[in-house]
Amino acid sequence: MITSRTARPPRPGTHRRAGASAPAAEAPQAGGIAVLAELSLGPGELLYGEGDPAHAPYLVVDGVLRVTVDAQGRSRLVDIVGRGDVVGTAALEGRPHAESVHAAERGAVVALVDLPTTLEQRGPRQELVSALVRQMVRSRQLADDLGLPMGARICRILARLAERLGEPVEGAEGRAAGRWRHLPFNLTHDDVALMAGCARVTATRVLGELKAAGVLGGNRGDYALVPEALEEAADRYVWEFI
Repeated sequence: MITSRTARPPRPGTHRRAGASAPAAEAPQAGGIAVLAELSLGPGELLYGEGDPAHAPYLVVDGVLRVTVDAQGRSRLVDIVGRGDVVGTAALEGRPHAESVHAAERGAVVALVDLPTTLEQRGPRQELVSALVRQMVRSRQLADDLGLPMGARICRILARLAERLGEPVEGAEGRAAGRWRHLPFNLTHDDVALMAGCARVTATRVLGELKAAGVLGGNRGDYALVPEALEEAADRYVWEFI
């Protein structure tokens, strides 16, 4: 069940600023963006579904969420978002949500963005724009990767996930000590295949090769990675293809 960190969270679209006769209280912020309330989601809990009305965007405050779309009756993973990312951007255009968003295994905390206040004030507006630009850059990177050999594409997807969302691994040994990053969510071979746009058997083969090369550790979806080594592995896949 979604729970709020406020006693009674305001509904989207009901926020009203004080009139000229009374000084307006400063809107609460999360990550520099004006927000109405913070919502806590349990593991696997739905934030919103594809086709639901979009009243306001959400800023990810803590945790990881999975973004999926319906593809011919199957749920397809298209992105994994974490702290500082914004979801529910259909609200900016007054359209229904085009995707479904669920909290990952550890749950998540999101903040309901106070869109009118954020757009009116320069600082919060710039923070929101910066978050959206970062996500546009990520989408462009995924598009650019489409021309790469599949091994290189998977390496770069994993490297960016580890850089954005990975947690430092304590006690790691060897040449890569201090550079290992643990993914704080479950990542299956199916997930990798869906994000890369390949068959599951291909994802399984590439993940096996990365484990053999010593740049990926773990099993059953619980992985630790070395981002720099994955980028180097991506380059090797490209050279082998050439």
